[in-house]
Amino acid sequence: MKKVLTTVTAIVILFAANLFAQGYNQNGKALNIGLGFGFAGASGDATIPPVSVGMQFGMTDKISVGGIVGYTGSNEKLGLFDWEYDYSYILIGARGEYHFMEPSNKLDAYGGLTLGYNVASASFKGKSVYGFNPPSASAGGLFYGFHLGARYALGNNWGVFGELGYGIGYITAGAFLRL
Repeated sequence: MKKVLTTVTAIVILFAANLFAQGYNQNGKALNIGLGFGFAGASGDATIPPVSVGMQFGMTDKISVGGIVGYTGSNEKLGLFDWEYDYSYILIGARGEYHFMEPSNKLDAYGGLTLGYNVASASFKGKSVYGFNPPSASAGGLFYGFHLGARYALGNNWGVFGELGYGIGYITAGAFLRL
């Protein structure tokens, strides 16, 4: 976790421009790097919390579009035969957001929808029972989500954000950069 925080901080420092802190800008781009809590599709206990990177492009004074990529992992133990499964989820999606407030100096409140694809895989770890090992598997499917969130500019083109919803994580928080 300390490495992730150090990396995010370094990225913010390297790419922050000398512009005034701003909320939503219809001509701007925002790069979000987030860490989530909970994932709707996960089984078992989280081994890697949901991490995501997203990009939003302003289209009008109220609408932005973009994309998001996320990853999370979990582990499930099945006690009957001492079997264990490791799950991983890679999420790739398109996002649209509606910005509720008039552009302000620092705050941007928004709501949005996500539509994409979830690539899930499961790998078996455990003891064989009478020569039988359950198979490892992978699958994919449609992924959708919705969120309410806010970005708050802390300084020169960077800040923090938080989102609540159903998607990459039930709660996601992180940093953003205006590009």
